[in-house]
Amino acid sequence: MKNPLRTPSRILFIMLVVNLVPSCTQIPIEKVNLKISAWKGTNINELIKYWGLPTNQRQVGDKHYAEWLNKSSEPGNVSISVGSGRHSRHSGIGIGLSLFDLGGNDDACSRLVTFDNSNTVTEISWQGTNDFCYQITPDLSQILMNKEDVGKQE
Repeated sequence: MKNPLRTPSRILFIMLVVNLVPSCTQIPIEKVNLKISAWKGTNINELIKYWGLPTNQRQVGDKHYAEWLNKSSEPGNVSISVGSGRHSRHSGIGIGLSLFDLGGNDDACSRLVTFDNSNTVTEISWQGTNDFCYQITPDLSQILMNKEDVGKQE
C-alpha cells in the first residue's frame, strides 16, 4: 500500500507550511514594551553598559536624551531546492539554486531614553520592527538574575 504522506505534493505542502508559519509570527508590542520599559529607573551608565554607546546624545534644559538607532539589512536568502523522482527502475535527483536576490529584510529600531541630572532613566520610547527591537534589547531581569548567581558564588 502506498503511503499518502510520501507523495511529492504532500511533502512539498508540509515543507511549505513548516517554513511559512514561523515567518508569520511576530512578537506582540506589549511584550516589547515590557522588555524595554523594564530599564526605566536604572542609571544611564548601567543602561549604556548593556546597550552600548548611544548613537546620539543631547540636553534640553534639565533633561538629557540618549538615542540608539539600530538597523539590520539582511540580503535575500539563497534558495536551494532538492528533488528526487522515480519511474520504474529509473530514478533521478535534481538540485536547484536561485542566483537572484529574494528581497531580504530591513529591520530598524530607534530607542529614545530620557534621563535626569542624577542620571536616572525617567522615560523610554521606541519605534521600529517589534521582533528586531525585542531581539536587540537586553533582558534586564536576566541580567539581574545573573548578577545574583555571581554574588552567590563569591
